Amino acid sequence: MKQSLVSRFFRKLNKIFIILSLRAKFRRQPIDLKQLAEYPSPSSGRSLDIGSGPNPRNPFQAGVAFGIDIRSWDKNCNVNKCLLGTERIPFEDNFFDFVTAYDVLEHIPRVVNEKSTAEFPFVQAMNEIWRVLKVGGLFYSQTPCYPMREAFQDPTHVNVMTEDTLRLYFGEAEWARIYGYTGTFSTVTEGWLGSHYFCVLRKTTDIPVFDLNQTQKD
Repeated sequence: MKQSLVSRFFRKLNKIFIILSLRAKFRRQPIDLKQLAEYPSPSSGRSLDIGSGPNPRNPFQAGVAFGIDIRSWDKNCNVNKCLLGTERIPFEDNFFDFVTAYDVLEHIPRVVNEKSTAEFPFVQAMNEIWRVLKVGGLFYSQTPCYPMREAFQDPTHVNVMTEDTLRLYFGEAEWARIYGYTGTFSTVTEGWLGSHYFCVLRKTTDIPVFDLNQTQKD
């Protein structure tokens, strides 16, 4: 009993140290995403919620909300079945004003080896998100991140992320180019919401980048 109390004390103490070690961007209240929706007018826009289940989230309050999920939901014609990372999102280019992903990206594998050839489902998922967004459109992601334990405890979390992953690999730095990333995003805002990290990216152009030596400024 005594050992159990000591163990719980040190676990709580460790969590306090982790929280204190995070950047000043740590927050406890969610942000109002509608305030970021300067383009276009939210009420006239379209949003896509990834991993939506039968009821797509619509935090930007777009006029029409669609969803994609790993299973079919017959009762909602606005939700399509799609295995993100290996399948194409079933919408045309530049279709959405907003894309959201709540507790989704951590479930998409980083690397899959097929016949000695490595493929990168997470990178392809980001390419697809970029493709279906309009120029100026916003992508919102919220996911448990290192060093919080929630990033590891779910056995289906195959893509443990940090607060720098989206910004460095898919934002301005574009480090994911070497893995086939063709999109272009700029970082709008980011921060912590408890154990989850959120990031808002804005699509800057609809021209894909295939040349590793090409930069967004070219």
